[in-house]
Parts: sequence; structure tokens; C-alpha cells
Amino acid sequence: MNWFLFGGIAFCLLLIGFFTGLETAFASMNRFSVELKKKQGLASGRILSAFAEQPGRFIGSTLVGLTISMVLYGLLVHGIIDPLWKKLPSVLQYKYLRLFLELTVTTLIVLVTAFSFMAFFRARSNSVLSFFARSIHFFYSLYAPVASVFVNISEWILKYLFDVRIQDRKEAFNRMDLEHFIQQSRDNDDDTQELNTELFENALSLPGVKVRECLIPRKEIIGIEATASIAELTQKFSDTKLSRLVVYEGTIDTIVGYVHQLDLFRKPSNIKTILHPIPAVPESMGVTDLINQFTKERKSLAWVVDEFGGTSGIVTMEDLLEEIFGEIQDEYDTEEFVEKQLAEGEFIFSGRLELDYLSEKYNLEFEEETESETLSGYIVEHHETIPEAKERIIIDRYEFDILTVNETRIETVKMKVLH
Repeated sequence: MNWFLFGGIAFCLLLIGFFTGLETAFASMNRFSVELKKKQGLASGRILSAFAEQPGRFIGSTLVGLTISMVLYGLLVHGIIDPLWKKLPSVLQYKYLRLFLELTVTTLIVLVTAFSFMAFFRARSNSVLSFFARSIHFFYSLYAPVASVFVNISEWILKYLFDVRIQDRKEAFNRMDLEHFIQQSRDNDDDTQELNTELFENALSLPGVKVRECLIPRKEIIGIEATASIAELTQKFSDTKLSRLVVYEGTIDTIVGYVHQLDLFRKPSNIKTILHPIPAVPESMGVTDLINQFTKERKSLAWVVDEFGGTSGIVTMEDLLEEIFGEIQDEYDTEEFVEKQLAEGEFIFSGRLELDYLSEKYNLEFEEETESETLSGYIVEHHETIPEAKERIIIDRYEFDILTVNETRIETVKMKVLH
């Protein structure tokens, strides 16, 4: 028995499976992941990115390698079967029977091998391609000259016989590429994974987020009258520790702009001389649209109006970026929301906690017709003014003891359910 032939057949089958799997892996490869590896300076990223820029020649090279492997496999199988066939009784040596048996056996072996490699390479396309990147580059360099000839011939035929022009183009990453990358990263059990998939998930969901979901509510806006003196403005900056203040005329529904603390160094005579324009945007506007507007107009603060033209709130660039990167501490943020249960039906809450959140987590029921979204707004709405610290307020079946307040909202409150 010629073990050399068996070894050659096994090697050819490995090559057949390898080239077949390469085509499948390349087709399902995630371009986003490849480009990240390229940016990180990894050799596998550079190699695979180069293949992705010329997919026709890469596929052509794998087809050349697959064809050569199949031909060698057929010749070696024939070298083994031929001696065995001659040992059979003459009554069984029909050429059609031999052809049928050779074709059936060799095809089954090739199909089992090819589909096994295809399944494995498809399941871990990027990992497999990265691992074999240098081997793939070797075979590509070996077969690319031959593949280029046939690719050029096929393009010539398509162009001049069928009037079909092939244009090489670098496609931008689409949503599916990013979703595929996130799923692969989530399934990766490697603790050294440095990429934050949550960031990418937030970026994907950003087009569906509206400005109303990330604004600073109307009741929490700290502003100043346009007719106030510079001394009052200076004191306001000192008291609030803010760098920017919204300026309004009459009521907060008529915002005319904002002033920056640095403008005080210009020694202005009145507020209007240092007033900066503030863009008005609808609360139904998309966050991505507003980010684009901020970038184009070089702004970082906007006045958010509701459907009736009244003030819904204000929004900063930091508020918008928080939708992607998570909480960013800025001058409008409090340090941390207080949320503590003291006993059955007794709590301490931050005023900025949303009513929907409290209802869902603690089974607290608030009036459905209320226009407020936060606990602070709910109390102020019913009390009709910002209460003093240590003041006790009863609304429906809830008792509120005001713990801390500022001039625009309730900071913390003790809440008790009355039975």
C-alpha cells in the first residue's frame, strides 16, 4: 500500500477544505473588526484589509488554489483506485461501474470535508482569517498572478460582450457591520477585550433618540432677567457656580440668549451687550440632527421648545454626548441621585428621579394627568411654588418632608406612604 499517495490525498483534502472555507469566511468577514485591527497596527488587519479592497482577485486566487488541489486530489485517488480495481474479478471490471464508484466516493469525501471546513470557518470567520492571515498571504502571492489573468479576461468579457462594467469601490461600513461586530464582541469570553460594546450599541440607537429625552427640564433651568444689572449677574454666577446663564425677558418662556461668565471681564454696561444668541430647537428633534447643528454652527447650548412654543428645557452638547458615552459630569449635573428605602413605605429620594422609574421600581402610583416627569416637578406642581427646607407637604396619599432645596428645584425629599 502506497502511504505516500494516502498522505498526498489527505494533504489535498486539507487544501480543498482550506480554500473552500476561506471563501465562506471572506464572505462573512466583518469589515469593521478588520479595520480596527489595521488601525491597531496588527499585521493580520493590514493583510485582510488589503484583500477586502480587491475582493475579485482574492476570490480568484482561492479558486485557482481550489482547482489545483481538486485536480491533484483526483490524480492521487486514481493512483490508488486503479491498482485495486485491477485485482477485482474480470466480471466486475465494468468501466461505467468504476466511473460511478469513483465519482460517488471521491465526491462524498470532498463534500464532507468542504462543508465541515465551511461551517467552522463561517462560525469564526474573523478569528480564523486573522490566525491564518500570513498563510493566506502566501497562497495569495503564489496564485495572484494567475488569478489576475483570468479576472481581467472575465472583466473584459463582461465589459465588451455584456456591457457590464465592474467598478472597484470602497464601501462605507453599514449598520449590519457594526451590529455583527457588537455581537461578536459580546460572545467573546476574552477578559482582555478592550472595546466597549455598550458604546457602539448606544451609537446605533442614537438616531432614534429625541432631544426631549436628554434635556434639562424647564423647572431646573437657572436663568436671569435681561433687565438685571451686571452686579446681579455677577452675584448669580457666584451663587450658582455655573459658567453660563440663560437670559430671558419676563418669563422663562421668552429666552433671548445666554451670557458666559468670561464676558464679565469685558466690563459690560448691561447684560444685552454681552448676550450670545441661542438656537431654538423643537423637543421632537433627533439628537443626531442637533449634534450636527451644534458642530456646524459651533454651538454647545440650545433652547428646547414644545409644540406650543413654550420652553420645554435647555440642552447642552454634554447632554447629547451622554447618550453615547454615558454619564458626563458637567456644571448642570448633581453628584448622584439619592435613592434609599428606610422602611416599609418610607423612602429618601432625589428630586430629579423620574416618576415612571419610581412607579416601576417601588410600585408607587402618581396621578396620570400630571404634566411633571420628575418627583421635584410633581411636588412643585401641586404646591405651586418651590417649598422651603424642612417643610411638610401631603399630596394624595403621600407625605413629603423636604430635606434640601435650591432656588430652582427640590434636591432631596423624604417620602412616606400614608395608609
